[in-house]
Amino acid sequence: MMESVMEPETAMTQSDGRTIVPLRIKGMVCDRCIGVVHSELAQAGFHVLNIQLGQLTLRGPLSAVDTEKIKALLTKQGFSLIEETKQSIHQRVKVLIDTYFAQDDLSENKSRLSTQLQETLDLDYDTISGQFTKAEGITLEKYIILRRINKVKEWLVYSDLTLTEIAHRTGYSSVQHLSNQFRQQTGLTPSYFRQVRQEKKSLQHGAEKLAVPIGIEQ
Repeated sequence: MMESVMEPETAMTQSDGRTIVPLRIKGMVCDRCIGVVHSELAQAGFHVLNIQLGQLTLRGPLSAVDTEKIKALLTKQGFSLIEETKQSIHQRVKVLIDTYFAQDDLSENKSRLSTQLQETLDLDYDTISGQFTKAEGITLEKYIILRRINKVKEWLVYSDLTLTEIAHRTGYSSVQHLSNQFRQQTGLTPSYFRQVRQEKKSLQHGAEKLAVPIGIEQ
């Protein structure tokens, strides 16, 4: 007998048939909580794509049995899965976009984000964009740009990838396109942003070393 699949309405199916499932968790209040939840789910065989306080993204699909298993694992650790209620269009769009950008390598997507939104929500793009702008006070295009820029910042700060590699991973057609849009949104070039953040990290690291008490030899 085939197991039924119970996907939330915010689950996103990619062009390659793989599903990304966002979940919300109650009770996560610190970084230790993130580590505990990640460890429990990974040990249980779930593919964790992204995790932060109160939010979790898994590789789907998830069956009804999988969902109950996740609930049990969370309950054991003092957390709980927040059951989905019917969300408005703009709320679903934000979850879908955040889920999309939780992926490490956006170049693996064979279809555009706009196409995935239309297919998941079963609405035309103008309707989606109009409702999002009305509710959020920012255009959908602008919101997507800001989320993509944040993804670029993550790679600049936490990796040694070249700008060419980062452009490819974050869905830009070229380094020039990335650089122009990054400068428009931040006032800085990507290279200068990386340099400043690295210098700041070095200063913080140096301050932490100075703060460590030196042991007295006996």
